Amino acid sequence: MVSLRKRAAYSYILPVLDWLTIVAALFIATVLRGRSFTGEFTFIGAPLEAEIIFLVLFSGAATLVFRYQSLYKVNVFITVADQTVRIIKSLVYTILGLALLAFFIRTTWILDSRLAMVYFTFISAVLLVGGRVIVFRNLYLWLSRRKVFHRNALIVGAGENGKNLAINLFLNDHLGLNLIGFLDDELPLGKVVFNRAKVVGRVSELKDIVKVFEVQEVIVSLENVDHGRLINVLETATSTDAVVKISSPLYDVVPARLFIEKYGNLPVVGISQFSPSPFLEGYKRVFDSALALIGLLLLLPIFVVIAVMIRFNSRGPILFAQTRIGKNGKPFKFYKFRSMTVGSDRDKDREKTVLEFMQDKSKAKTKPTQKTSTATKIVNESRVTSVGRFLRKTSLDELPQLFNVLKGDMSLVGPRPCLPFEWDHYEEWHKRRLSVMPGCTGMWQVAGRSVVGFEDMVVLDLYYIQNASVLLDFGLLLKTLPVMLFGSGAK
Repeated sequence: MVSLRKRAAYSYILPVLDWLTIVAALFIATVLRGRSFTGEFTFIGAPLEAEIIFLVLFSGAATLVFRYQSLYKVNVFITVADQTVRIIKSLVYTILGLALLAFFIRTTWILDSRLAMVYFTFISAVLLVGGRVIVFRNLYLWLSRRKVFHRNALIVGAGENGKNLAINLFLNDHLGLNLIGFLDDELPLGKVVFNRAKVVGRVSELKDIVKVFEVQEVIVSLENVDHGRLINVLETATSTDAVVKISSPLYDVVPARLFIEKYGNLPVVGISQFSPSPFLEGYKRVFDSALALIGLLLLLPIFVVIAVMIRFNSRGPILFAQTRIGKNGKPFKFYKFRSMTVGSDRDKDREKTVLEFMQDKSKAKTKPTQKTSTATKIVNESRVTSVGRFLRKTSLDELPQLFNVLKGDMSLVGPRPCLPFEWDHYEEWHKRRLSVMPGCTGMWQVAGRSVVGFEDMVVLDLYYIQNASVLLDFGLLLKTLPVMLFGSGAK
């Protein structure tokens, strides 16, 4: 668990400033509109205006939008153009949410006029751009040059990647990191790697070194190791109270597919935990059940239409049931709308192809803009029905998994469940992807659907597990909609 005092100061200051800015903009817009606070609620006998409750809660929600737009990443808030664009985009989403609230909740304590919306838009834009881009950015850079708020950093791995990382830390004062040294198993202790930064210990001494040198950030930069070794080091690193980040070729698929923080010109992948907390898992269960039930009720007409289409298109059952492997290797019955001819699941050639795909260590193209003719989703196209082709392209065949969510076999968001024969051929580090409840959608569906290799798919799932949160789940659910609508990467 990361100690709060070891996080960068800006990770607390910026959200608070953004929250106060939105509160101020809403308050000023209300006053300029000519409205007074009404005192509708009381708390411990004292009047508490409904507007104040709204200001506090809505402004908090707005900061989540800012976080979703990466406005709290250091490589964003030190820029002018990129930060300004992201501020404007965040405000568009915030104002849209405000307008929807005003439309659906008819009350006097939400900005309920066009003029008030105009006031809020103008005031919030001026305050946010002026406060962030002109004031905070320049103040932060000035303090960074004077080493104020600098934190001790430790690099695990003194190879080329680790050395390049050290160079970037040295050249970029605004990162606020003071490199105390390297951990490495190959170089001799005391060996200078870059600019007086030496090898101060072995990788196995990570926990002790963090305590002795009061390290606040650990950056894992191992190169010539396998994934299993890297995962073990990450597990040790996240058991300390330091912030943990990765800058390793083994995690290249994450910055290639997602917007990630950068230290100079090197992407670094943040790790917030090794596995989700019991609290988060409890929240997900309640959230999943409620949303799955609502989804099944709303989608009932679509279920009926799809069932009729399947029935008239080909012989066989409407639903396809299959044994899959879920959390911690537990098998369960998995449901989909049937999209292939009966008996396609017993295709031995397909099983052989899947195993060859799993054992292939080559990298698929990782740029989102690149097209590839080699799909990593193994499908025998000749067995897909005409209706099934449409269902698979739009992912509508996945809708019956809402029943799996209600049963508690799956979550709305998480790694995809695998087949029993796949599980039998998993390496130990592969099995970590199913240390949590499998999901209907997840990082792979949104960021790498059908265009990344097997090991990169596992890395994307591990990234999700290592950073699971309410906000990440919500973002992945929202991003799943355009993937379904446009059939990106589907087979």
